[in-house]
Amino acid sequence: MPGVEATLSDEDYIILRAKEAQKNNLYSAKAWMLTAKTLFPSNFKIQFEAYQMEKQSGNVQEAAECFSSLIMSRQNLSDLLLEISAIANALRASETSFLSQMFDNISPDIQLTILKTSVENSDDTMEHCRLLVLLLKKFPQLGVDSLVKTLINTDKFFYDNRYARLLVVETLPLLSSLESPRLLQRLLIKAIDFYNSYVNDEAEHDISDPWQRLYGVLDLLGRQLGWDPFLINYNNSLNKETYFQKLMMLRNCEDCRQLLYCGITFFLRSLYEQKSVKGNHILVEALSDPDAPPSKRRKGDIEVTGISANQFQAAANCWELLHSNEVISREFTKLANQLQVKPWSEGFVEDLALYRGRYEDAIPPISVTNLKACIIRVSLNYFQKNFTACVENILLALPQLPSVEGVLETELIVGGNHRHLHFLPLTKVAVMHYFCTLLIRILLNTTNNSDLTYGHMLVLMQLGWPQEEAIFMHIMEIIRQKRVFHYHLFSAYIIHIDILEELSFIWNEQGNNIALDILPNSQQHLGQRRIGTRGADKGVKEDFKQAMKAQVARSNESLLNLMIQFITSERSYLLQIL
Repeated sequence: MPGVEATLSDEDYIILRAKEAQKNNLYSAKAWMLTAKTLFPSNFKIQFEAYQMEKQSGNVQEAAECFSSLIMSRQNLSDLLLEISAIANALRASETSFLSQMFDNISPDIQLTILKTSVENSDDTMEHCRLLVLLLKKFPQLGVDSLVKTLINTDKFFYDNRYARLLVVETLPLLSSLESPRLLQRLLIKAIDFYNSYVNDEAEHDISDPWQRLYGVLDLLGRQLGWDPFLINYNNSLNKETYFQKLMMLRNCEDCRQLLYCGITFFLRSLYEQKSVKGNHILVEALSDPDAPPSKRRKGDIEVTGISANQFQAAANCWELLHSNEVISREFTKLANQLQVKPWSEGFVEDLALYRGRYEDAIPPISVTNLKACIIRVSLNYFQKNFTACVENILLALPQLPSVEGVLETELIVGGNHRHLHFLPLTKVAVMHYFCTLLIRILLNTTNNSDLTYGHMLVLMQLGWPQEEAIFMHIMEIIRQKRVFHYHLFSAYIIHIDILEELSFIWNEQGNNIALDILPNSQQHLGQRRIGTRGADKGVKEDFKQAMKAQVARSNESLLNLMIQFITSERSYLLQIL
């Protein structure tokens, strides 16, 4: 070592001794470094080594003082760039580190120098912008206009989503105002596009409450243009209907910007929420009953029920408001064309066509024969009174029924005489319940008043019982009046206990002579073995009782499978009646 030490300069010799001492005696090492700094106060190498020793020892305050000295000396700044870059990375990280703590112990003017140096020496555009954001977060008084203009004008913005995120998520919240409303509108469009793409496309959702962040940008523009504070401060707890009524008041304003930007933001949010809760549901025409109590929820001439009804109606009404006149419609189209993701292209336009009764736009192309398309055709065929096509599409749908069983739908029929649509779950029970409900009404509206028609209706109403109880009682009254009922499929398909009990009651009713021709193979004995309450044939009565017991014993069988079997097996009967 003596030979090596003899070749070292005085500065390097003292640094070497300090490093050797640091291994065993920290105080001795500090003494050596203090000697070095005293002897060579302006030597960069010694000053940097002193910083490194404090950093390795974990001394935050001392390291901050050493690094401050290095920055203030302004010499060999290029040799500090790696350390400055490390400090900047530490400041961007979410976890606290030694370097971030050290930075906090440096005076603001030197902090500013460190961050400006990192910005000035970054070659990559993305890194340059990120460092600018970091600088502006620490020193917002510098103003963010230049960064905003850099980001919004960069060509890479349109091809690299990182620039959009940097502008919209990190930079815009730093803005307090901008002189140019035109630039603010460009920013708002970028924000709408980014957050709309983010909520509809992004796999990872790491941005908290993106809609509220978008309203923050809307607020920035709105405050500058004097817009309604209620419309630009919409939050998660505000009432959608109240908000929409506020938007409606803007229809005739000469300046359509407030309606356009507040309206499209509200529309996109409502549509996103509708898609989020809609899941595997399909919008269909449903039924209303003027004899049932009217719904308290209905507003207007159309009622929509089901899981995403409120969100859908909010989106549909807003869509129509944004097309309510030529000017706003043209501006909306221009703005919509700038959006990368158009969520209304996935089903909403077709649902909207159905909502407004434009069946020709809602019906799927002939070439599409999947389950959803069949259900929509069933729905539209029924309400167009094309009952044969309706039944044919039900038959096409049966082999495609979903495997998920599901539950009955309680809102297929609502009180009132208005138009009613429903978001039907794509489950086996719900779809079959819908089919049975429509088939009952098809049979009810035919001119064929045969017992076969009434018998088919009794079969079909079992699945949704007691939904069709009023129709059932009507059929029972017809049987009482006619005093006879022939239905040879009774034993095959009627097993619901309530229906069986009512028929047994009719059979046992005193004072009437009602013939129920419902035993197996009874069609072979018409006029010979009618079951009447005053019939002298005790054997026939006993046969009837045993047959009813057999039906009751089957009451736990799957009504769902029975309905599928009935419609499939008796298709010729159903089509014949029509």
